[in-house]
Amino acid sequence: MVMSDDKTPSVYEPLTSRIDKVKVYAAGATVTRVADLQLDAGEIPEQVEMAGLPLALDDSSVRVRVESALGASTAIATDVRIGLAVPPRQAVQNSPTDEEVREAKAEVQQLEDAIALIENEIAILYQLDVPERPDGEEGKAPPPSPLTARLALTNFKDEQVRARITEKRETTEKLRQAQEHLDDLLQKQARASNAKEVRPHELRKTVVVRLSNEGEPSTLAGQRLVVEYFVPGARWTPTYICRLDSTGNQATVAVRALICQRTGEDWSGVSLELSTAEPLSWCELPELPSLRLGRAQPRLKTSGWRLPPVGAEILFEDFDRQKQVAISAVSVHSVLTDIPSPSVPPLPNLAVEVLKHQGIDATQVPKKMSQSPLDTQEIFERSQELRKASFSQQRRRQRVELTTDEPSAPRDEFDITLMSPGMIDAGEYSGYAESMPAAAPAVFRSPSRPKTAAFHESRQAQVREEEDALTNLLAYSLMRMGAADEPTQRGKLSIEQRQEVYLEILKRRNVVVSFNVLTIVQQAAIDARNCIYINLPPGGINVRQVAGSFDYAYSADGRIDVPSDGEFHSVALTSNSTDVDLRYVVVPREDTNVFRIAQLKNPLQAPLLAGPADVYVDGEYILSTKITTVPPKGQMELGLGVEQAIKVARNTSYQEVRSGETLVAFNELRHNIQIDIANRLPRDAAIEVRERIPIPDADAKVDVQIDRASPEWEKYEQQERGIPIRGGYRWRVQVPGGEQTKLSVQYTIKTFVDSELIGGNRRE
Repeated sequence: MVMSDDKTPSVYEPLTSRIDKVKVYAAGATVTRVADLQLDAGEIPEQVEMAGLPLALDDSSVRVRVESALGASTAIATDVRIGLAVPPRQAVQNSPTDEEVREAKAEVQQLEDAIALIENEIAILYQLDVPERPDGEEGKAPPPSPLTARLALTNFKDEQVRARITEKRETTEKLRQAQEHLDDLLQKQARASNAKEVRPHELRKTVVVRLSNEGEPSTLAGQRLVVEYFVPGARWTPTYICRLDSTGNQATVAVRALICQRTGEDWSGVSLELSTAEPLSWCELPELPSLRLGRAQPRLKTSGWRLPPVGAEILFEDFDRQKQVAISAVSVHSVLTDIPSPSVPPLPNLAVEVLKHQGIDATQVPKKMSQSPLDTQEIFERSQELRKASFSQQRRRQRVELTTDEPSAPRDEFDITLMSPGMIDAGEYSGYAESMPAAAPAVFRSPSRPKTAAFHESRQAQVREEEDALTNLLAYSLMRMGAADEPTQRGKLSIEQRQEVYLEILKRRNVVVSFNVLTIVQQAAIDARNCIYINLPPGGINVRQVAGSFDYAYSADGRIDVPSDGEFHSVALTSNSTDVDLRYVVVPREDTNVFRIAQLKNPLQAPLLAGPADVYVDGEYILSTKITTVPPKGQMELGLGVEQAIKVARNTSYQEVRSGETLVAFNELRHNIQIDIANRLPRDAAIEVRERIPIPDADAKVDVQIDRASPEWEKYEQQERGIPIRGGYRWRVQVPGGEQTKLSVQYTIKTFVDSELIGGNRRE
């Protein structure tokens, strides 16, 4: 037994947890928290609590296990409950009790009554007047004046008034002090009351775990509790940094990620893993359709549960028997005579229950069977016999309508029933067959059932009830097993209200909740899910769409920090080196600038997803580009811009020559192309020079032939770009550093002498 922070007894041992690992999916994340188990007198606590979890976590996704640093853990988690909790409250110093407040109020009231009494006495004294000298009788001497008595009365009045005024002044001062003391107590009490009131932003979810130890006490050291849960409100997109070394033909590919999370908790120093998978998906077994032939039968209801096994109620016999003995013992010794003896329902006859479930009249069960409820073999054999007899009686009671030329009545989709041969005796079936006319085949027809609007409405209501029941059956975290002392609920699962489950732990603490907690929890989940609608940064992609049919995971080499602010933060995942093939490409027909292209091999076991990449060459930033998805061990190309140290010049010449006989003469359009390359780099350069010559249409009376190419070139159709071309060729030459080389080609276009090419005969 431990004491909670608010001085309320609690059976939960609080644990200090930390986030150890986070796995971010395409939408959402799985968080793993760990907490060390502290031994109490050499034993693990029976129940522990891990608080401070986000409100948006999915209750059904919580998984708990116990790990040990010394090997296999001997402690296991037997039960998990999820509720709501608040951070520890700061205790108010010298918080007054209700008795102290009542005493202070009574003192103030007593002083106020005393002042009122004094004021009343002063008022009475002021009403006490000194009588005047009495008037004498006519004709007589005036009576003597009671001067002494009158002076004594006046002095008495003045003295009493002054005494009352002094007493009132003293009592008023005491009242002021008492009122200040009461106000101070009330203020402290108000602060203590406000400290117990829960505010919506203070709510957090908590997990209560029941532990059980099955090993020796010496094996309990070094164990920790691991809690995993899924929380929405997280997404990521990849980015890259490519650093190339032009001198050593090496490149480093740094894989980074932009992560946005609004889960309600900051990730500080966590081990990060990114995945392209969907975290949750629905999967169910297909339901095979059936075609039934024969007499119409009611549709069988599918059920996701089974009846309890035979003898389940016997498990509670010992409990009921011992309970009756205990109650009898209490009544005999007259310790408590006012406790009524509970009526325990008799255990049902298992044989009768089995037969009733199979639709068989239990009155036909012999006494021998009812006296031996555990003889299941005999129950099964007898139930089969009674089922056949019951089926035969039903067949005799039904009227079979035989039709020859009339169409059959409308029937349901499942009115055609295929009956098992074992369900009908051969003699009965032959009797029915003999009674049928032989003129035409007989058709069994069941009476048509009217399907009115009320029938459809009742059917829809039944379907909705079944769907609601199915939804409740999937709420595993809300299911509770009835206790043994509840005869109607024991051994059965029941659904608890979610709000009651959440408030269960709050009730154990002396706190006040003045709002709907379900509304706060639902709003937190909505705010977390809205994270997936935040716009991606420029160049960002949806990892689920580009991953294809497979899912991949990327782990970070170190621990990272990601705050829960709904903004994208760049984090480093891993960095790997790979070989780079640096080459140069020029198309002098279009542009004499030489472009650098780096060909890299994917160094990861997973694909490089499409995303933006920053390119550095020899430590200098060159450009930002966007790469496409590269499969594992695949090749990718990066354009590095223009290489100013390599110069290319293209020169052409043209000559038109007449050839052939007088009757059939041709024009030969001879084109010469010469390309000069100067490599001013200090190293060799592999340069690819691309050219293109005209290609006539298939029906054109034009012939194009290549006369000479120095050095030899090869065809190039631009298949890697997905846009093939005709007439393409290329040279691949190696130019030493600081040297020059020449490329040349000559081709001839031959046409009839009276023909001319569209656009002019000269092509260069």
